[in-house]
Amino acid sequence: MNCPIRSEETVDLLLAYTARRLDPVTSALLERHMDNCPQCAQFRAGQEVVWQALDAWDAPPVTPDFNRRLYQRIEAEAAAPWYVRLFRAPLAVWKPAIPLAAACLLVVAGFVFDHPVASPIPNSSPALHVTVSEAEQVEDTLDDLQLLRQLDSSAASQPSESM
Repeated sequence: MNCPIRSEETVDLLLAYTARRLDPVTSALLERHMDNCPQCAQFRAGQEVVWQALDAWDAPPVTPDFNRRLYQRIEAEAAAPWYVRLFRAPLAVWKPAIPLAAACLLVVAGFVFDHPVASPIPNSSPALHVTVSEAEQVEDTLDDLQLLRQLDSSAASQPSESM
């Protein structure tokens, strides 16, 4: 007989043996094999311990109001807001989102450190504050200076022509 613990197709055979669901002929063949195979014998011993523990376990009696309390808890869970239910979700639900959040955080951090925010130059003296009327006055003065330059250049060119 091929070792059932080494073959995926026959592993269920060992479980059926320990659950006492095999016919007597197959059980006898498997017992003979377990006498020679320490791995299968160890599996049988472990499964026997599990079955003995299950046989010795007594389930507590169900209380008369069990169904009512169960349905109340289900209704309370369904009535909870979506954000409360979201954070009650087990970690397995969040596992795919963790790498995505880390990648987004890395992209944002790269953008922030690569493009620093330009801070405005602080005014060191209050004298640099210019009002609208002062700006108009400066503009008028510059226009006057330009007019005077044109007048000087035309005056300088006229005497040379008359000579």
